[in-house]
Amino acid sequence: MKISLYLFLLCFTISSCHKWDKEEKIPSYIQITNASLQTNVSTEGVNTHKITDVWVNIDGNLQGIYEMPVTFPVLETGKHLITIRAGIKVNGIAASRAPYPFYNMYNIDTILPKGEILKLNPTFSYKSETKFAWIEDFEGNGFSLDKMIGSDTILYVVTDSNENLYGRFNIDAIRQKFYYKSSEAYQLPINGSAVFLELDYRCTHPFTIGLLVNKLQSSIANDIIVLNPHPHSFNHIYIDLTYTVTQNMEAVNYNVIFRSVLQDGYTEGKIEIDNIKLLHF
Repeated sequence: MKISLYLFLLCFTISSCHKWDKEEKIPSYIQITNASLQTNVSTEGVNTHKITDVWVNIDGNLQGIYEMPVTFPVLETGKHLITIRAGIKVNGIAASRAPYPFYNMYNIDTILPKGEILKLNPTFSYKSETKFAWIEDFEGNGFSLDKMIGSDTILYVVTDSNENLYGRFNIDAIRQKFYYKSSEAYQLPINGSAVFLELDYRCTHPFTIGLLVNKLQSSIANDIIVLNPHPHSFNHIYIDLTYTVTQNMEAVNYNVIFRSVLQDGYTEGKIEIDNIKLLHF
């Protein structure tokens, strides 16, 4: 009886192995190390960016969302259409990753080689329908920012070792307040379409970016984001203004505002800004 049971189990195991033991499909691989941005400098500003992620589709189906650099397997081989969208951290927050709505998708019709690596480094560009309401790179004569009431320090332009110009303001125990706004007030879409502010910044002290909401009888400052110290290199950030704009449908127009007040624990602060872009559709 025990021998019969043993033979039965042995035969079942062997037959099960034959039934499920299938040859595994050899995948191909895609490697994406980095991405770049191509711009028309005269109409779109310079090509600084912070594209951190790629959203990859194959033949219209989502393959995955990846932080660069990355190498990932793909079960498909042979000829396929690969579509890549540029991913960003909205407001610089790692938990708020999204494809940037103003960049075109990168498309390539190519061969995925079985068992081999396809290396891609996509170049993105701005969509043709993107409206650049404001561009400020501090390279011209003067700049398009105005001092606001209450500011006891000023914005001035400095030049780095590579002859690049950018804006800087300092605060300290004597000059404790910096309040500036865009020289022009902008009409922005209230239909819920994307409105973003891009810029490069470097700072040793926190500062605030927001919108001055101009209504018929009053103007109200809305703080949107506080940028913490990032002292060693310029950082690029994408700031989402969409919610503030859609929540103020009665506004006539908006100014972008930059503010900082010397905080406890600091004796001074230096804030530098460059390559400002106000975008919408």
